[in-house]
Amino acid sequence: MLAAVAAAYAVALAIVLFWPSHVDGEGGFVRFDPVLDALAALGVPAWASYPWVEFAANTALFVPLGVLWAAAGTLRLVRAASAALIGAGVSIVAELGQRVLTDERTTDARDVVANTLGSALGALATVLVLRALSAGSSARRSGSRPAPPSPGRARSRRPRAPARGA
Repeated sequence: MLAAVAAAYAVALAIVLFWPSHVDGEGGFVRFDPVLDALAALGVPAWASYPWVEFAANTALFVPLGVLWAAAGTLRLVRAASAALIGAGVSIVAELGQRVLTDERTTDARDVVANTLGSALGALATVLVLRALSAGSSARRSGSRPAPPSPGRARSRRPRAPARGA
């Protein structure tokens, strides 16, 4: 199941990264204008403009990479730490590919930073959620049955109370 999700994400990511024009510009399929209008209507200061929304979108785009990377292995903490490197590597390759393979796309170091941050945040969130689930599962398991006796010690038997009326 995880492999199928990873494959679907890889295809979607490749489409976004190698779309012939900016995905949020003319010929693209994402519009930030409604988000910017909503932010302005909510009274968000003007500094939260297009560059910040684009940075947040680039970060969100790479969160699934971190989630999938951290969830794929047993050494989750190691995978979480390496997710930033994987995200940076994929992002750098994508930026170079956009420069070489497309005429209308531009490369931007801020994209690499945002993508790296997204993959790191996705992996960290995954590790924290899986640890919390594991701790909850362990607590439920340990509360459902008595602990086994300590090795090398026999269980002490309590004397039975005499029956009433005897």
